Amino acid sequence: MAHNLTEPLDVLIIGGGFAGTAAGVTLARAQRNVRIIDNGKPRNRFSTHSHGIMGRDGANPMELLDQGRNEFMTFGGEVTQDEVTSLEQTDNAWTATTADGRQFPARQVLMATGITDELPDVPGLSELWGSRVFHCPYCHGYEVRGRDLAVVGGANPGFTVRMVHLMRKWTDRVTFFTNGLSLSEADRALFEKRGVVLMDAPVSRVQPVPESETGVLVNTTNPNEAGGSASTTRSFEACFTGPDFHPNDQLLLAAGCESDNGWVVRQPNGKTSVAGLWTAGNVTSSPDQVSQAMGTGVATAIAIDQFLLDEELQQVRGRALE
Repeated sequence: MAHNLTEPLDVLIIGGGFAGTAAGVTLARAQRNVRIIDNGKPRNRFSTHSHGIMGRDGANPMELLDQGRNEFMTFGGEVTQDEVTSLEQTDNAWTATTADGRQFPARQVLMATGITDELPDVPGLSELWGSRVFHCPYCHGYEVRGRDLAVVGGANPGFTVRMVHLMRKWTDRVTFFTNGLSLSEADRALFEKRGVVLMDAPVSRVQPVPESETGVLVNTTNPNEAGGSASTTRSFEACFTGPDFHPNDQLLLAAGCESDNGWVVRQPNGKTSVAGLWTAGNVTSSPDQVSQAMGTGVATAIAIDQFLLDEELQQVRGRALE
């Protein structure tokens, strides 16, 4: 059923990834007027397989999203393909304005806009992102267990160092290309004790191994004393890297939401510090996998529905006293 855009939605969801779509399905099934506005750029659009989802291991994430979106619309939800450029508070509602100038008022807004991964500046790395270059051991570690793995540094030191140690759970053949990351002597000693090979030469390029589905060639270039450079190429069966995580939270920050250490503060039920604004998924929690994002989306949707019910009951009580 088409919604009258002059009448506020019960809930507007900005972002149609796994968190937003799962929330939308829950709210639509709860008989709420709900719309998803999505820019069509989910974080895992570069991946061909997803893992850790019971009953759907190995499924294509974009196909899963399409199925979820179809379910959402079957239950009465509506989808708009666009980018929300501004969010303003009006009388008892929020109004989102899209890039094409349309406006969508809503009683409550759920932000599920995710994060953007900024990879180390290494030629070839972004082209292989999601197919041969990964960042999440819990998502892709099992599939490359026991293999000869490379980890390319250069960004997000804390995350990358931790990931190298995690990868030792899946294989005893890990080579860490620090690629400019500074390691303490204690870090180096611990890596040595755990059998991690350290390579400090800058990584100049990452390329696919044609005869392998996950293999990569890692090229390094090391300056020599004669003023030239020596290049080395090594082959690995898969590659991981640690991106910098940038939450897509501009609308939340512009609305005045409290943030801490670079992230908008999210209460356990999904509320932010600003009334009427909620979050789910990676926009406030970088580690969330697909299953976690769906879970937080559902939990937040239920919290929003309960909040709306409390508002409606309060209105009924108020009228009874008139």
